[in-house]
Amino acid sequence: MLLHTSKTAANLVADTESTKRSVSLAAINPADIRGMSQSDTHQSSAYKPSTHKSDTDNANSTQGHKTKQGHDKNNSAGVIIIGAGMAGSRFAIELARAQQQSIQEKNAHLSGMQMTDAYVPLPITLISKEPQVGYNRIMLSPVLSGETAFEDTYLYDKADYEALGITVLAGLSVDTINTEQQYIRLDNGQVRHYAKLVIATGSIARILPFPNHTAKGVHVFREVADVTALTNYAHQNKTGLVIGGGVLGLEAACAMAAQGASMTVVHTGDYVLNRQLDLPAAQLLQDELGHRGVSLELSAHTEAIAINDKNEVCGLVLKDGRTLPADFIVMAVGVMPNTSLATASGLNVGHGIVVDDCMHTSCPHVYAIGECVELDGELFGMVAPVNQQVDTLVTVLKEAVISSATRAGDATSLQAHWQPFISKPLSLKLKISGVAVFSAGQIAFSDTEAESIETLVYRQPALNHYHCLYVKDNKVIGAVLYGDVHDGSFYSQLITDSVDISLIKDDLIFGSAYCDLDAQAMSDTTTDRLSDEVEVTELMEEAS
Repeated sequence: MLLHTSKTAANLVADTESTKRSVSLAAINPADIRGMSQSDTHQSSAYKPSTHKSDTDNANSTQGHKTKQGHDKNNSAGVIIIGAGMAGSRFAIELARAQQQSIQEKNAHLSGMQMTDAYVPLPITLISKEPQVGYNRIMLSPVLSGETAFEDTYLYDKADYEALGITVLAGLSVDTINTEQQYIRLDNGQVRHYAKLVIATGSIARILPFPNHTAKGVHVFREVADVTALTNYAHQNKTGLVIGGGVLGLEAACAMAAQGASMTVVHTGDYVLNRQLDLPAAQLLQDELGHRGVSLELSAHTEAIAINDKNEVCGLVLKDGRTLPADFIVMAVGVMPNTSLATASGLNVGHGIVVDDCMHTSCPHVYAIGECVELDGELFGMVAPVNQQVDTLVTVLKEAVISSATRAGDATSLQAHWQPFISKPLSLKLKISGVAVFSAGQIAFSDTEAESIETLVYRQPALNHYHCLYVKDNKVIGAVLYGDVHDGSFYSQLITDSVDISLIKDDLIFGSAYCDLDAQAMSDTTTDRLSDEVEVTELMEEAS
C-alpha cells in the first residue's frame, strides 16, 4: 500500500517542513569528480551550483554519521535525481526552471521583509551512470547508421545545466539508498544527503537466457557503448543476426546493413511488427527491408547460440535444426524496468517501481518517474507518458524550498496545485529506417470478433501507401497507416473520442481533408435536440 496515495494536511506539513532545510552548500571537493571520464565531450565532471548560506545545519540529515572518505557532511540536502536519461535530465531542467519562477514570485512579496525570510530553492543534483548525460536514446539508431552524429543527440547543452545551477555527476553509479536517514552512497564512496529523491533509472535490455548467451559477440542495443561495438562489426563487413522483429530490432538491422554488415532478423512471429501492424502493412515493410539488404527469418525459434572454442559467437541454432552463421548477435527482445536499486532499498516493486498518480513511491520523500515505474499495473515505454510524469512531479516538488521561516499554511495548500498523472490511450507513430508507420487502437481480432468488424482500405501501390481503418458500430476502433501517416492524429482522436462516423464514413479513408466533422457535430446536436423534444412531449402527454 502506498504511503502517499492520500495525504492529510498534517502529513503535508510534516513532509514540507522536512524540506525547508537551512544548510550550507559546500563547494564541490575533488572526491566529487573521481571515476569520471575526462574525454567526455558533453559533461564529465561535477557542476557547482549557486551557493546559498544560512545560519543552521541540517541536523536531521547529518547527525550520527561519521565522516568517511568522500563523505562531505556539510553537503546540502536537496533534490537528488538518480538517472540522467530522457526522464531524469528533463525533470532536472524543468524543476529548476519551475523553482526559479516560483521563488521569484514568492520573494517579490517579501520586498519589505528581511532577507532571512527569503525563499531559496532546494539544490538539484543529477547523477548519470553513463559519462554521457541527457541524450536522446531514440536517436541511437540514426547514430548507428551514420546519419546523425552522437553530439547532436543531447537534449540540453552543458550551459543549460550550469545556468540553472544543477550539479551534474557523470560516470557515477548509486550503490545504496538509506531511506531512513535520507542519504545515498555512490560507487566512489561519496555520501550525499537528500530532502527529496527521484529515481529515474529507466529500463534495461531484456536478455533471453539461451545456452551460451554470455559468449563474446552477444550484444544488446541500448547505450552509447553498444553503438560503438556494433559500428565496429559493421565497418568490418561482419555477418550479424538480430533476435527480435520489433521496432528496435528492425532499426538496428537496417542501420548496420547501411554501414556494411550482412544482417538477418530472426523473429518468432509470422511477420515483423506483428503487435503494431496488420499483415498487408507488414508485407510492405518486409519488402522494403529486403531492398535495404536485411534478410528475414520468420516463425523462427532459437534453440541455442553456437560458439567456437574461444567462446565466440559463430551462429544461431534454430529449433528446426538449422544453424544460421553469424559473427555477432544482437538481442532486441524488449526492455524491463530497472528496479534493482529500488528493490534493494526496500521500496514496493512489482514489474516496476510502484507509484501513485503523483509519482510518490511507498517511501516518504522518494519519487520515481519514467520507464522504471508501474502505476495501476501499467508500465510506460513511450515518450509522451514519461514527459507527462515529469510534468506531474514538477508540480509536486517545485514548491519545495529552503527557508528560515515556517509557513505551515503554505504547506497545507500545496497539494491543490499538484497535477496528477492520467494514463491516456496512445497511438504509435514510428519511422523504421525512414519508412513512416502508424498504429492506433485495436487491430488484431479473434475469429468471433472479426465477424462484427468492418474494414475501410485505401492503397496507392505506386507510392507504397496503405491505410486501413477498423470500424465497429459506426465507430473507428483501430487504424494502421503505412507510408503516408499525416492523418494519424485525426484517426487517433476519432478512436479516443469514440466518434460516430456515419455521415463521414464514405470519405473517411481519404483523410481529414475530405471529412466535414462540423456537419457531423451539427447532426449530432440536432439529433440530441429532437430527442430532447420527444422526451419533453412525452412528459407533457403523461402529465396531461
